[in-house]
Amino acid sequence: MKNFTLKQLHYFSTVVETESIAEASRKLYIAQPSISIAIKNLEYTFGQQLLIRHHAQGVSLTPDGRRFYDKARELLRLSHEFEQNTLADSEKTSGKISIASFESVAPLYIPKLVAGFKKMYPDIEIQLHDGEQHEVMVGLHRGQFDLAFLYDLELDNSISKDALNVPHKPYALLAADHPLAAKDSVTLAELSREPMVLLDVIPSRSYFLNLFSEKGLHPKVAYTSPSIEIVRCMVGQGLGFSILVTRPSTKVTYDGQKLAYVEIDDDMESSTLIMAYLKITEPTKPARLFMDYCRNYNLDDCSIQAI
Repeated sequence: MKNFTLKQLHYFSTVVETESIAEASRKLYIAQPSISIAIKNLEYTFGQQLLIRHHAQGVSLTPDGRRFYDKARELLRLSHEFEQNTLADSEKTSGKISIASFESVAPLYIPKLVAGFKKMYPDIEIQLHDGEQHEVMVGLHRGQFDLAFLYDLELDNSISKDALNVPHKPYALLAADHPLAAKDSVTLAELSREPMVLLDVIPSRSYFLNLFSEKGLHPKVAYTSPSIEIVRCMVGQGLGFSILVTRPSTKVTYDGQKLAYVEIDDDMESSTLIMAYLKITEPTKPARLFMDYCRNYNLDDCSIQAI
């Protein structure tokens, strides 16, 4: 029987995913020599070269290493599933859930969901991560996250999806003293004649711009930012309009400027928040408990919506 440990596999997988022993060391808080020794022991044990070391340029997988990584990742997933299901089946329900969310969802929904769930299951640990949608999807596919909260835009069919709210329609964000702010509603054509402040994250960027291009309109993008609050502040200063689905309960920006939310007349694609996990995996029991809680939590009753 070959002698190896799950810890060695974990070190190896982290090196593969970060493409660097140094970066894996920082991520794992483990000294680089310990990681290097673990990988060399795996290579010796299985008689295969798993990695190609590039001087000052990280590492890459050999063909044997690619096959080994796929098997190692599956074994680590099964080990995690076994551990978490066993903890959740004990008299005192415990375990760990790793949750990722599209970065604008994170502050708007996740704290409420976590706070309510922790009241029911105080011994289940929840680890939170946020990022752009492609970052969340990469982590989900690599087994770094149990669940992901995303918008059902530009996603492939590798994931199972649970809708968590009804579709929400975008609205126009304007400075309170903007001439269009006094109207009950505006059209995309009216907005396209004004400078635009664009939320510059994927898939939001393409989603908002496509609303115009589908109608043959091409607004002038004057400013971009990946931060919703920067976008709101730029609009509040009168530097342009924006389109969002985010509706914070306050219409005042960080720097004290007043905003107006104005509905848009045009028919357009709405957005739906989903809870996602990989189809090829079975969620752990702690993850299933959290999913059940989220399904029973009516997000449409919240005063905040997001994209």
